[in-house]
Amino acid sequence: MAMDQTNKKRPSKKCISVTHQRNHSTQSSCQDAVSRRAGFTLLELLVVIVILGILSASLVISVQSSYKNARQVNCKSNLRQFGVALTIYRAEHDNRTPDWISNLYPEYVDDRSMYVCTADINKGFDRPRPEDLILLINDKGNAADQSSYWDNEKNGDSKRNQAIKACSYFYEFSAAPAPKSWYNGEQLPSTVQINTMSDFKHVQLRYGDQANQVDGEQMPYSASRIPIVRCFHHFRDMRVLGYQNSGGNKTKTVKKDYITINVAYAGNVFVGPTWWEGTIHPGDSRD
Repeated sequence: MAMDQTNKKRPSKKCISVTHQRNHSTQSSCQDAVSRRAGFTLLELLVVIVILGILSASLVISVQSSYKNARQVNCKSNLRQFGVALTIYRAEHDNRTPDWISNLYPEYVDDRSMYVCTADINKGFDRPRPEDLILLINDKGNAADQSSYWDNEKNGDSKRNQAIKACSYFYEFSAAPAPKSWYNGEQLPSTVQINTMSDFKHVQLRYGDQANQVDGEQMPYSASRIPIVRCFHHFRDMRVLGYQNSGGNKTKTVKKDYITINVAYAGNVFVGPTWWEGTIHPGDSRD
């Protein structure tokens, strides 16, 4: 009886052999299937490469956009602080503007890094208008590109603060020389003299010029429209619409121009074209 039970528990060698053959056959079949699917087809590889290329391009664009926005935010913050400092300075100096924005340091601006825009490849030690921009807008020979109009160490004017070695920004109300021929408009009172850039800008602020007319009448520029400090280093970031300049006159032609970031005499920050007189503001007529 015991032997019968033992025999029942033991599978026969034939049964073991058949089972082994089946398992081996199944395993071999699976291995063959895996082996056949071990590689990618050429089409699959091409699809993967295209997807990776699209993802990489999207990542690069996203990173570049983030850097661009960060640089603009930093620049606008600097300009806004300059606007506040200049407003306080005028309040304490009988509405006069400083000869140079470097004169705001250290009493009104206590951080020298504010004078350098993060988008300026020359770190404030060269011209405030990049050479590439000058070529793009075909504006060679502009006075702004002479070192006597820069507020950095390349300008030896004794009126500027020599503690400021680097400055990326262009100061529109500076003590740099300006001829009366810059003014294009109605005859000015005989008591009004234009000897410096500051004189010229105050004329625009009080009397306007030929480029600012309403119904054929010359009008003064708004303090919130006329820039006092400008940054040209973000010109590649975007384009804006602006009226075109023809001999100092604003034409009715509107085209896309490279951008500048500006703080106005009133202290507000705005983005405008390189020729600021052509800035289009809400409510302006383009007829």
